[in-house]
Amino acid sequence: MKIALTVWEDRISPVFDAATTLLLAELEESGISEKHLAPLPPVSSLRLPETLQAMGVSILICGAISEGHANRLASNGIELIPFVSGKTEHILEVFAQGKPIVPAFSMPGCGRRGSGRMTKMNCKGVTKMPKKDGTGPTGKGKGSGKGRGGCKSEPGPGVGKEKGTGRGRGGRGEPGQGGRQR
Repeated sequence: MKIALTVWEDRISPVFDAATTLLLAELEESGISEKHLAPLPPVSSLRLPETLQAMGVSILICGAISEGHANRLASNGIELIPFVSGKTEHILEVFAQGKPIVPAFSMPGCGRRGSGRMTKMNCKGVTKMPKKDGTGPTGKGKGSGKGRGGCKSEPGPGVGKEKGTGRGRGGRGEPGQGGRQR
């Protein structure tokens, strides 16, 4: 099985879409049999699966990745392990030993404990990005959401739940909506 890890210096490249180098490794039952660096030419999401398949890659380990690239890879049978962070050699060794690399090497904010609370961001798989319809992050606030309507970001009435200020945003001329922030 051949795996690819995006590389920036000696670490996983934080953003796949900007990666220019891959660490390609051949894994066998006895461990890593071969590894080398290879250039990753800039390709569209349409050609990405072809490019990786031509290299013999069946698994891609990377940092953040755009939804277009992720969907193309998944629909073409390339296993994707996104939102990974750390030194490429260490991650490769752990993966070759059959140990899980998620959540141990998850990017900051991807389900790890921090500041005394668990974040809700789902980084195990690619999730839908926010709609571009004027709705935005929800906030807290019992009727005190800070809505922003109008094309000039004029204040609009916010509708919130719980205590605190809401941070909802409305589209052009629409009121913002604060909601429960998780």
